Parts: sequence; structure tokens; C-alpha cells
Amino acid sequence: MKSRTLALSLLVFASLPAIAADKVDYKSMAKQQAGNYAAEKLNLPTAAPAGAKVYFPTLKDGDTVSSPVTVVFGLAAMGIAPAGTQVEGTGHHHLLIDGPTIDYTMPLPMTDQIKHFGKGQTETTLTLTPGKHTLQLVFGDWKHQPFNPSIQSDKITITVK
Repeated sequence: MKSRTLALSLLVFASLPAIAADKVDYKSMAKQQAGNYAAEKLNLPTAAPAGAKVYFPTLKDGDTVSSPVTVVFGLAAMGIAPAGTQVEGTGHHHLLIDGPTIDYTMPLPMTDQIKHFGKGQTETTLTLTPGKHTLQLVFGDWKHQPFNPSIQSDKITITVK
């Protein structure tokens, strides 16, 4: 009987570090979730890393193109992560078409003029009507909110023939 009690005691004692480690993980997870909740509810902007920029590597201001138009998104000094995934130094692209007004202190809405690429896409194909159109990239954080300061491309004008 003593050997069974001793064996059971050793088994319980041996599992204590694992239990303690789980508590630390849960505590860290709870802190992260509380921080995420506050950032989302209070619209707290994510700080932009130094040197981060977005740009159009295959289009330039004044280009004449045919529809459909392939638009490639360039990114420097950051990484891509899907929307809802909070990883430091990452975000995802939003494409503004024909100059919609946006509030940089709020998550970007999804409209015909504000396209979200929350799965981490780095290019798209647009069907645009003939004429002049403006395009601009705005990089958003895990909650679709622009970084602070905003990481955005220059606005370019293209002509669709």
C-alpha cells in the first residue's frame, strides 16, 4: 500500500511543473486577449514600424492600361498576416479606388471603393470602366485599422482604355 501511495505522490509531484507552465500560458493568453479587446473597442492604433512602406511595383502615376487591370501590392520593412491575426510587424493591404474619404482612427469599412485583402493577398485583378481612376494602398493592422502614422502609398492616377 505504501508503494502505491508513494508512486501516486511521485506522479502528482512530477506533473506540477506542467500544471504551473499551463497557468503561465493561460495568464499570458488572458493578458493578450484583454489588450486586444481594449485596442479593438477603443480603436487604439497600432504603431507603424520605422521604414515601413507600401507601393505599386508594376503601375505608376499616369499609366494607360486595359481592363481588367492586375494590381500588385508592394511592401517594405513589414510582413503580411491575415486580418484578425495579431503579430508584431505585420498587417494586410487595403486598396482605395477613386479616392474615398476614410477615417484613419477607425477600422476601414468594406465598400466598392475600399477593397480589403484580409487573407494576406498581395495582388488583385480589377475590372474598371474606361477613363481615369485613382488607386492608393493603405496598410491595416489585425483589426483593419490604419497604422499610426499611416502606411500608405502615393495616390496614382491611371487611365483605362
